[in-house]
This record gives sequence, C-alpha cells and structure tokens, in this order.
Amino acid sequence: MYCFKCGKKLPARVVICPDCDTPQKRRQRYRRRMILGLFIFLAGAVAGSLFDTVFFKGQAWQHSFLGFFSGDKSTQVVPENLPAQTSRPETPASIASETASVDESQLSDSEQAPAEPAIITEVAAATQTADISEADEFVAASIAVQLPVADVVATAAIADKPAVAASESLSLPESGAAAVAVPAGKLVYKKVSLLEKSAGSDYHGFMARDGSELIFSSNRLKVNAAATYQCFAKPVASGAVARQLFDWSGNVWTPETTPDNNMVVFSSDSAKPEHIFVYDRNTRNSMPLTTGTSKNMMPSISPDGRLVAFVSNRKGSNHIWLIGIDGGNLMQITTGSTDDREPRWAPDGSAIVFTRIFEPLKRSHIMKVTLEPLGEPVAIVETSGRNWLADISPDGSLLAFTRSESADGSKNALVLREMSSGKEETLRPLAGAECFRPVWNRDSSGFVFHASARDGRSLYQAIFSRETY
Repeated sequence: MYCFKCGKKLPARVVICPDCDTPQKRRQRYRRRMILGLFIFLAGAVAGSLFDTVFFKGQAWQHSFLGFFSGDKSTQVVPENLPAQTSRPETPASIASETASVDESQLSDSEQAPAEPAIITEVAAATQTADISEADEFVAASIAVQLPVADVVATAAIADKPAVAASESLSLPESGAAAVAVPAGKLVYKKVSLLEKSAGSDYHGFMARDGSELIFSSNRLKVNAAATYQCFAKPVASGAVARQLFDWSGNVWTPETTPDNNMVVFSSDSAKPEHIFVYDRNTRNSMPLTTGTSKNMMPSISPDGRLVAFVSNRKGSNHIWLIGIDGGNLMQITTGSTDDREPRWAPDGSAIVFTRIFEPLKRSHIMKVTLEPLGEPVAIVETSGRNWLADISPDGSLLAFTRSESADGSKNALVLREMSSGKEETLRPLAGAECFRPVWNRDSSGFVFHASARDGRSLYQAIFSRETY
C-alpha cells in the first residue's frame, strides 16, 4: 500500500503514513482548509452583493424571510403574472404611475343553475350539482391567464402588504356622497318587472346610482370559444339593448359602478386565483386593485365611491377587507376562523352588512359591523337556517336578503326584514323560480335581483311604493 499524499510505500498492515500524519502536518492542513473556506465565503458574499445590486436594487433582503422583520412598507413588488401594459389605439392615455408600494390578499353568490361552470359561494358547494343552489355558481372554465383584450393597463396593485396605488389614467371620484332624500312613509312591495333576459345567463345586476342603466354579468358571448361571463350595460329606457362594456380575458363577476357612473369595479379570474379590478369608462383603461396568491372577490363600492369592501382569504379564512378605489389604505375589517362573505354598505357608509357562514349551504347569519370606530360584528339575522346576500334599503328601514328554505341550500326566496322591529315578509315574486342577491336602487324605488329557472338566469326588479298611514 502507498500513501495517497506523499506516495511513499507503507509497511504491511499500516494505513496511516507516519511522515504525513505528524502534528505539524495536521496543523498545516487545518490552516489550508480555513483559508480556503474563508476565500469561498468572501467570494460568495461578493457575488451575492453584485446579484442584489443588479436584480434587487440593493434590497434583496426585502424579498426573503428577513423582510418580515422590516417596518419599511414602501418597497414595490410587482407580481410576475401582472398583465403587460397596453391601451386602445384611440386612447393614448399614459400608463398609471407605479409609485405605489404593495402589501399583501368569489366566490360569487351561488344558486340553482343550468348545466354550466360554477363558482362556489360556500366551501362545500364544490361538490353540488347544477340544480342544488347558488353556491354552485360559476367555477370558471380553464382560461389561460392573459391580458384582457385591448382594454387593460396594469398598474401597481395590492399583493400582500398595505399599499397605495394610483393611476394617471383613472379619474378618481369626488369625495363625499350625495345625501339621499328620504320621504315620509313605509316602503311596500308592489310588483316585479323583467329587466334582462337572453339566450345566455344574466345575473349580478346593479342599478347605476343615477338610475340611468343596469350593469350586470352575462355569458351570452364566448371568449376563446368558451361561455364566459362579461360585463354588460343596458339603459333603462324602454326598448334599449344591452351592450358589452369592455372585453376581458376571463369571467367578470359582481360588477358595479361608482356614484358618478364612470368606473366599474369587479372581480375576475383573468389573474389567478381571482382578483379585484377597476375599469375606467372614460379612458378605457383598467388596473388591478389586488394581486398575489390570495383570492379576492365580491367587491362593493362605498356610497361616496372612494372605498371598496371585498372578500379575501389572504389571512387564511375569508374575511371582509377595505381598500381605496385608487389601491391604497388596505384594511382588514373582520377576523376569526369563520367564513365571511358578500359585503354590502349601509346607506350612510358607516357600516357593512355581510354573510357569516357557519355550515356551508346550511347555516349562515347576516352580520353588521360598524366602521368608525371599528366595532365587533353583531348578528341582525340569525336563525337555524341559511340567510345570505343581504342589502339595506337607502332609507335604512328594510333589509332585503336571500333565505334558503331547504336544508340542502335550495328553494331560495327573498325576505324583507324591518330593521326597527325585526318583522319579516317573504317574497316569491316569480312562481317556481328561485331568487337571489337583492341590491337596492339608490332612490329606494326597488331592488334588482336575479332568478333561476329551467331556462337559465334572468334579471328582474322588485318595485316598491311609499305609503303613509
């Protein structure tokens, strides 16, 4: 045998070379290893510093777990899957400034539906069939994430930290909501009228604050050869025809407009898993309000048009959050392990009503939470069954909501509840049809809702009059 260090032949049965394994030689080898290790460490530090400078502008630690310990909230993180900038040729508005920093974040309402994709309102609804309840509504067909056609301008958005996002091409509404004149008398339901019916399915209706047009979602058109819900508008004038407001690459859910009717807020699966967007009808540009890996859905615009209440699972369970319509002032409203959904604003903007789910499709309460100061949610409708999709009338006297009369979440009817006395009245305006999602008109003349029958979903209006006694 030979020594592998010096090559000297070793005596029989000797495996360690006596010349190479002296204390002096061992110390020399140890020093060499220490020097080599130090050199490798310094070389790695230099390479890492260069990489940080080139790719992260000197703040690579912000993108690691160390960023958790930082109080600095001003670093912008633009998700890789944000759509690229584009605009219509006839609208050369500049892209919104990316001065925002980003912090962290539909199920749409569910109902009995014809055989079509569904988006689940409640956790267990994913396994329900199309004729069970609105909790099976619209799991979007697999549509590749791509830029909404010719309309979208991507700007800074809320990902997973508090942020402020603003856009030069998005004209923000004036602050303050116009006061609603409330005449004397009691609101009394009178009749129902058809607002929109098509060969497709029409739902998620919202009457513009000035009463000029109906905003809604419909899958009458196809995107990439698939039935996809898009945003439509229809003037309320007799004989008017609905038109598509803008092209979008994914499904458009729960659209509604700001008080000036210039901006549309909605959720879509065009950016997975689902996010909130704002579309400016004047500039034909849009921006995402949320991005990231959390699901954000069911937006509702405040009476003054400056805040958006929405649902997000960015903290685990679904909770109610607020965000400015410019992308700033992100705030969590509800907490806990329960499933909170379907926020709607009180007429004066002082509170939000929402659905708190305890057993999917079986038991849910209508809750109310005050905002200034932020209070604890209190139940305003709590029964052993399923109460959901609530909205308060502009005069504050009535709460309209959906109640499932069967244990499986089906047989959904509309309920009116007097806010002062708790007295309830069940409405079945359409024989044989299930009714969902009442959303009041600004002038208290009625509310928009959608109904499901064998021939699909259609939009209706419950008409009220004001009676004095």
